[in-house]
Amino acid sequence: MGQKVRRRRSGLFLTIFVLVWGAVLILSVLIFFVNKDQSGTWAAILGVLTAVGGVLAGQVERFTARAAGKRGRSTRRNRESGWLGNVAEQLAEAVREQWETEAGLRRLDDPWPLNVSWLKEEELTDPTYALPRPRGRGTSIERLEVPLEGDLTRVADFFESLPSRRLVILGPLGSGKSVLALTLLLDLLERWEPGQPVPVLFPLNTWNPDTATFPEWLVKQLAEGYQLVSPLQRDAREIARGLLRDNMILPVLDGLDELAEPARPRAIIDINDWLGRDRPVIVTSRLNEYYTTVTRGDVVTGGAAVMLQPLTGDMVEEYLRAATAGPRIRRWTPVFDEMRANPNGPVATTLRSPLMVALARTIYSDQPGDAAVLLSSRFDSVERVEEHLLSELIRATYPDERRDPPAEDVQDWLTFLARELSGRGRLGIAWWQLETAAPPVAVHALAAAGGACVVGFIFGPIAALVFAAVVLVLGGNPQLERWSVEGLLRKPVAALFRSDSGAPRGGFLAALMGIDERASLEHRLGLAVGRLVALAAGLTQGFLSYQTGGLYVAVAEGVGLGLAVGLADGYFTITTRAVPSEVKFASRRGVAAFLRHVAIGFTIGAGIGVTAWAISSSWFGVLVGVIVGLAFGLIDGLNMWLDVSTDVTRALSPRSTRRAERLAALARSLTLGTTLAVTTGIAYTFAYGLEAAVVPALIFGVGYALADHHMGIATSVWGRFVMAKVWLALRGRLPWRFMDFLDDTHRRGLLRRAGAVYQFRHVRFQEHLARRNDQRLVEATGVPGGPHAK
Repeated sequence: MGQKVRRRRSGLFLTIFVLVWGAVLILSVLIFFVNKDQSGTWAAILGVLTAVGGVLAGQVERFTARAAGKRGRSTRRNRESGWLGNVAEQLAEAVREQWETEAGLRRLDDPWPLNVSWLKEEELTDPTYALPRPRGRGTSIERLEVPLEGDLTRVADFFESLPSRRLVILGPLGSGKSVLALTLLLDLLERWEPGQPVPVLFPLNTWNPDTATFPEWLVKQLAEGYQLVSPLQRDAREIARGLLRDNMILPVLDGLDELAEPARPRAIIDINDWLGRDRPVIVTSRLNEYYTTVTRGDVVTGGAAVMLQPLTGDMVEEYLRAATAGPRIRRWTPVFDEMRANPNGPVATTLRSPLMVALARTIYSDQPGDAAVLLSSRFDSVERVEEHLLSELIRATYPDERRDPPAEDVQDWLTFLARELSGRGRLGIAWWQLETAAPPVAVHALAAAGGACVVGFIFGPIAALVFAAVVLVLGGNPQLERWSVEGLLRKPVAALFRSDSGAPRGGFLAALMGIDERASLEHRLGLAVGRLVALAAGLTQGFLSYQTGGLYVAVAEGVGLGLAVGLADGYFTITTRAVPSEVKFASRRGVAAFLRHVAIGFTIGAGIGVTAWAISSSWFGVLVGVIVGLAFGLIDGLNMWLDVSTDVTRALSPRSTRRAERLAALARSLTLGTTLAVTTGIAYTFAYGLEAAVVPALIFGVGYALADHHMGIATSVWGRFVMAKVWLALRGRLPWRFMDFLDDTHRRGLLRRAGAVYQFRHVRFQEHLARRNDQRLVEATGVPGGPHAK
């Protein structure tokens, strides 16, 4: 079906294109041979019609492709055999592979999972959990009481026995809530069958209920965490909406307590609104935070709340004996004796937490440390034992001084990251957000320099300095972007074309405007405004130059000034890309898209050129229009050629997203720079000769490749990341091979992975590092505890 749709798209577009140009040629013959006196007027009309026809050709093609996709979807409502069911099946496999790998790195099954147990939390359980869902209206309802107790070995059976299939897992810090949720997810995936909802883990700390509804956030997390693909739908957001609409996702919401306290009641209300009568859900939270939230708002509707119980001393001893090799177990003997003799002492109480047991195992079972140190008199409280285990974790993880980086350096780097995250209220290490840890001057210096060269070449050094200052100011104040054309259009576009859930609405008009394209409508409108301003400036300058100089000089000066204005106004018309993008080079599937967009650009440029010729009675307008149209057509066409998704749904990782964004940044910048270098080189060669054209071609090509706000490499997510990384590495805050460092700490268990971001293995570990008093940071910042100390 996908190939048939593509053939229909290509055939329809070709028909429209031929009809437009056929009409232009026929009318041209009639005008020049029948009514020569009014040829100028008719030429202007033809130019406008040609330009409009080129624009409509692309829009009609988009609308037709979308309509074909909708027709295909309407005939495939069966989940097991339809395309959405195929996406769900691939998603289940991707989620399983993702979290099985993560469970292996966390050693959850080595030697076996700590068998945490739970009991019913009566006060926080919604009594309706025992009511079957869905239930018919007007029928009698029979409660199906289920004992709300169990342990990890039967967690999937327990969840499936709940009539509501809604579970709230509660417990104190480090009690094993996330591990239990992960085990439940993997067990459910092990028995998953087509047609059932796919369990997907969502860390709740990435959600702000004040800025996004729960369905919008779920769509965003699915689209950014997994590469969702289908032959009938390119937009991952629409695929995600379809999965959620058809109840094909079981959200496992980890960490309600990690939301800001004022936002938690609103979050539960949003979740309940989305759940409706029959959707399942799993939520984890610390007990005290959930209790406080419920007293101010509502419980999870239909949610059975269970409280995780502390580990017993026998369970801890059996686990550590199995995890400790050979004679090292003798070092634990004094600790086991103390735990049996003093079951309420600081050591025994600390080791009832699964988190602390895991830390103790890493420090004293995997390495030749002596566990008897825990019995020292200085560890006379639970807090001091916990702080000791947290302090020794990095040293135990990097024991080899010959092959490993120094543990002190690793601790400094992780401390810097922990403080940056804590100071900005984040719990995830996203590589594309590293720029927030560096000064804006360092991040945006390359873009400011490249753009200043282009602006200065046309307008002089003062204008270049002003432009560079503007770039640095905008880079340091991202909130100013809301005053760009794109920022100003965001709310009106959302009000007109999007529902409360973020889904497109507006029928034919919305489809014709391409409201559900990957690039937002407001972004494309802002980009169009910038290009039109640049085109108008170039044509004006060309007309003025044509009055005193030759045609070629006018074309060169018009192209040069138009490009300089276009680069500058991009910083006021569109916003900066904030998240990684992805391109895939697919030569066979991309050729048709490339040719279509080149033809559209040529048609629009030719129409503008003919209109300008009719108005000015000179061939200057035709040349400029064709040059500009072809340039933009080549740029858009090559972008479409590269922007082709793969055929397999898979989980995204920090490294895969960075690799994809790097490819995207390089492809876009090289495409843009090469196209504009050739364009300006030709224009300046005709005007001033080949030798004189080399410098402007290099300035415009390199300047645009670096600094263009839409496609420049220095303004891309990857380019800003590189600039920030270099600055922080020079200052000693992070290692030069930053991504390798994150991968290594993840492999050693200091970090965990949640989709495309890393997190510290536990928020308790992050909080410990953020409070660490590093003398070098004190000297650098003048503040004990670093720049974000409180």
